[in-house]
Amino acid sequence: MASVWGGRIVSDTTISGCIKSVRKALGDNGDKQIYIQTVHGRGFRFIGEVSRDQPEPVTSTPPAEGIPVRQFTPSLLVLPFKCSNESPAINDFARGLAVNLETILTRIPLLHISAHAADYAHPALAPTARQIHEEIGIDYLLEGDVQILEDLFWVNVQLTDAKSGFRLWAGKFEHALELIKGGGDRVVINVITKLEPQLNRAIYNSVCTAGGPPTARELYLEASCILALKGWHLDTFQEAAALLRSSLQQDPVFALASAYLSLILALGHRVGLLNEKDQTKAEAIAAAERALQLENMDSAVLGFAGCALADLGLVYRSLPILRKAVEIDPANAQAWAALGSAYLIDKQPALAIQHLAKGIDISPLDSRLSIWGALLALALMQTGDLDAAQAQAELACQRDDRTYLSRVVHAAVLLCCKNPQAALQALADAYRIKPDLSGVEIDALISTRLGKRLRSLSVEARQLRS
Repeated sequence: MASVWGGRIVSDTTISGCIKSVRKALGDNGDKQIYIQTVHGRGFRFIGEVSRDQPEPVTSTPPAEGIPVRQFTPSLLVLPFKCSNESPAINDFARGLAVNLETILTRIPLLHISAHAADYAHPALAPTARQIHEEIGIDYLLEGDVQILEDLFWVNVQLTDAKSGFRLWAGKFEHALELIKGGGDRVVINVITKLEPQLNRAIYNSVCTAGGPPTARELYLEASCILALKGWHLDTFQEAAALLRSSLQQDPVFALASAYLSLILALGHRVGLLNEKDQTKAEAIAAAERALQLENMDSAVLGFAGCALADLGLVYRSLPILRKAVEIDPANAQAWAALGSAYLIDKQPALAIQHLAKGIDISPLDSRLSIWGALLALALMQTGDLDAAQAQAELACQRDDRTYLSRVVHAAVLLCCKNPQAALQALADAYRIKPDLSGVEIDALISTRLGKRLRSLSVEARQLRS
């Protein structure tokens, strides 16, 4: 016992769960008891026939220097949601809510969703998060309940670090009872937009604090969270690109890392956040093509690589790739937004609005919304809907205080609204974030024509900032 459990206190639930797993692996069960016998009041006894083979000589090969010795692959268990109401419709809704959340969370690359939810569906089974971690090894636990009060219902959701038992996040969502009749899609979206950023943050923290040299997948996980958690600026682009290059050095056929590197480089190239533009463009195209060669049926890979190709001006090539990405996984918010961005580059603002709005609607509430909202504002501005464009630009600025891109777009919209003083304030805020903001970077975002008008305010905006 000491060698197996390492001195830990082990509950009866944990022991029973392990015995159940072993019996299942052996084709045994509690009724047959072919290999493992239950001895009531004592415990369990192995009763299978044992034969001894002659051991082969074992050659110990020490791990080569520099080979990673750790492996973190994030895993999550979504427990069935509880419901105190006896109505079959309400109980079905609660069960469906957990299943739908589980389904949409599969869009997070490299996150493993445990299939053991049914093992804990019975109300009498109430193990703690740590017990579940000990039984099946998951990292995070998602649980919740549905409460009804007159014509309203509340959904309470909690995310827990299963290993430590600490609560990472909790949210309470109030809705009209009539939403249950429609299946609750809006409820799922409202939960996922708040939940996903917290889960990404937890994964990022776990990767950053793990000991030993990181694996290729851990480097990817760290890079994939940086822009969402730290914002879009020169330092984060360079940091993410460096991590992804290191990931590909370890695993050159890791399609996801190659696709995400192409996206980072292409975005940096498009908005002027990375130097050596020709070299960056060539590296981005090569990374996108390599990713598509390695994996052309993964929605995340298609979404990243397709967006990269669009940002590099290869819109005709990117559009079918991005359409395929959302066909494979309609919950891929990044691919929807990328498709909208591609239509914007292709001068199809109506389609850009439709697809960007869809991506934003199902996206987690993180800093990506600042960029996607700015693009939506540009598309609305192109259709002449300046009021809606201004509202989206203001919301984009609100969603990330560290991104100059949305401020430049906001200034352009205000200029089109014939409000130069407010445009000056927005441009000054952009210079606050990026004092070396250049005319080339402004033009790359809003066109040369609008950029020229905005640059005429640059001197005054810099003075206002100082």
